[in-house]
Amino acid sequence: MAAELNALMANVSQEMTCNLTAGRLEKMVLPVLYTSIICVGLPANFMALWMLLQQNRKHGILLYLMNLAMADLISCLTLPFRATLLLMGDHWKESSPTCTIVMIIINFSFYYTVSCSTIFLAFISISRYAMIVKPNSRQLNKFYDTSFAQHACAATWIITTIPILSLNLNYFFKEVNLIDDVRDSVCYNVQLQYGKKVSANAFVTVAVIFLIILVLFAFSYASIALHLCTVRRKSISQRNRVIHFRAQMIIIAAMTGFIVCHLPYHVYQIVTGVQRLSNDNCQWLLETHHVKLISLWFVSLSSCLNPILYFLLSKSFVESRSKR
Repeated sequence: MAAELNALMANVSQEMTCNLTAGRLEKMVLPVLYTSIICVGLPANFMALWMLLQQNRKHGILLYLMNLAMADLISCLTLPFRATLLLMGDHWKESSPTCTIVMIIINFSFYYTVSCSTIFLAFISISRYAMIVKPNSRQLNKFYDTSFAQHACAATWIITTIPILSLNLNYFFKEVNLIDDVRDSVCYNVQLQYGKKVSANAFVTVAVIFLIILVLFAFSYASIALHLCTVRRKSISQRNRVIHFRAQMIIIAAMTGFIVCHLPYHVYQIVTGVQRLSNDNCQWLLETHHVKLISLWFVSLSSCLNPILYFLLSKSFVESRSKR
């Protein structure tokens, strides 16, 4: 009995040492930064969605952009929960209903919308590559077809739900014991924030998939930029040259924004996932948690940049194609 009690007390001590300490970054800086995303992202995505819905001529890219705007809009609507967790997470007990509900909303909405947004961005890059660089490719031009885009978007929303929901159910019912009242852990507990081995494997897998999509994304837009550069050099009209140059600059901005916003977080998840699989000690996670918080904010920032960059990019592509 004494041995069991000692083991239990050791587990409690380990859980308490895994509690994160909230500082100025969590309490002041990030809540303000998330509020700025909400203030800009909500009207920007509402406006982008409204303007896209006003378009009479529907095509694949338009549908991908509409779904991207919806995913970003959902992401912005759930950011207040993340800001609240940053402000209050060290006051809520890990087993409290408030902590549970907020963590469920944050985890499911974030990974669901990020996954869907990344897939829609991949569809957009393939469609634009087909439209500009490979206009005679029957297979690639399917992505530009309205009917194909409708089915692809619907399949993305539905199919993405299955792994995200499964991982969240495993996380909350197997990896995190929310009914153990003996523990004195708070909502800032590292084990609650990161999960265990199944979550670690999932994060590494998703990050690797993201890197593959990033290569596809970079190849598509680099090819488009080179193609537009070639067309611009051959063009006699000064106006056409300006249009093609403008399209190139927005492509570069879109690529830069995507890489800056998403790459740090996924690289961090790969490094962290490997660390968690080889070592259960939470000390390293505690020391690097601020890196995760900052990289998460950059991922959320993309929900502001997407409606601006991709609406302009769509307009530039239509102009550059019509002036070829």
